[in-house]
Amino acid sequence: MRRTLAMIATAAFALSLAGAADAQKIDKAGKCHAADGKMAKMEVCKPMKAAAATAGYKKDKAGNCHGPDGKMAKKEMCK
Repeated sequence: MRRTLAMIATAAFALSLAGAADAQKIDKAGKCHAADGKMAKMEVCKPMKAAAATAGYKKDKAGNCHGPDGKMAKKEMCK
């Protein structure tokens, strides 16, 4: 019985963490959105910025930043 309750508690805790992880998102333009879709301050999304938002952005030989679609992007996205 204790083992079952421990498994249920662990699963509930894991699901609560998964929900919190995707609460804030950065769109393709680099703007932060809260869980309800409204704009949020960048400080809320900053921990995610390095990994999620800048994925796929690369600098070319001239130092210009290009997004995953190949179009020019802001230099902050290539850091």
